[in-house]
Amino acid sequence: MPDNKKYGGEVDKFRLRYVCSWFIFVNMARGHKTQTLIYQGNTLTTARYEMSALQKDILYVLQSAIKSNDAADQEYILRVRDIIIDLDRDPSNGYTNLKKASWGMMDIKMEMFINGEYVQVVPFSRFIYNEGEGTMRVTIDPIMRGMLTNLKGGNYTTLGKESAMKVTGKYSKRLYEMISQWKDIGIFSITISELRSRLALVDTETGKELYSMIGMFMERVIDPSINEINQHTELLVRYELIKQGRKYTGLRFKISKNTIEQELFLPTPTDSMGILSEKLVSRFGLRTDQRDAVIEKYDQKLINKKIYEIEKMISDGQIKNIGAYTAKVFGVQ
Repeated sequence: MPDNKKYGGEVDKFRLRYVCSWFIFVNMARGHKTQTLIYQGNTLTTARYEMSALQKDILYVLQSAIKSNDAADQEYILRVRDIIIDLDRDPSNGYTNLKKASWGMMDIKMEMFINGEYVQVVPFSRFIYNEGEGTMRVTIDPIMRGMLTNLKGGNYTTLGKESAMKVTGKYSKRLYEMISQWKDIGIFSITISELRSRLALVDTETGKELYSMIGMFMERVIDPSINEINQHTELLVRYELIKQGRKYTGLRFKISKNTIEQELFLPTPTDSMGILSEKLVSRFGLRTDQRDAVIEKYDQKLINKKIYEIEKMISDGQIKNIGAYTAKVFGVQ
């Protein structure tokens, strides 16, 4: 057990856990034997930007095509079939989806620091489709190419293209990249505010945050992402939520290599009462008066136990109305 006074604040009762599937999952279908290694500059790994899951997958296929001796104005030819097959998409809708995604990619702006300078860049300048040949030609900004080739001094992240494309959530993909940067060290710590910034969850003009409540942030961003990473990549990730005073301020991820023989499971959660209070409303659909009744009626350990059992029922598709079922379980009709 770690020292609860580490990292500038109290650690919430060592919230280290596997956030995986609610059932026993044996890692037999990951396809690790055929991984294509992608090299990515850490500047890009830590940059602030937002892409959809499909846009990220187009980028992964592009990254795997780039060579270190390519010309600065190199045009890259990608097979549409590669992207469609990797994503298991309906081929009849493939071009429609890709064209919409690539159109949006030409509006994407990235913010990053390069050699101490603050850089704003629009990485993609054009996409040209040849539907007869089933290809798309891509041209990218030279700054972008510099973050994908000629990487020296170990200042880069390596990740498996197939793993990156198997995780389906846009936050899952970005978090997989960030965690991959630290996989050799085995520990990745980050403040929640910095993670929100990298994932473009903060409006730079208004300062308004998406998923501003910590319970919602964990439910919509962190837990699903770690679940996907653990199921579909070569990494096994556990995390603890870090607290300063009464506020959650950071996350600390422990990273190890997944093995085919390894079984993944989710032990009983150990959420704090504050996190439980938010989840009972945001995740489990209780009214605030029902939530207050639950907290008054049950202790933290029993609430965690019942929530765990409800989550297993949800994952098995046995619950249609989560709020009504949760109220019934806790007797707060």
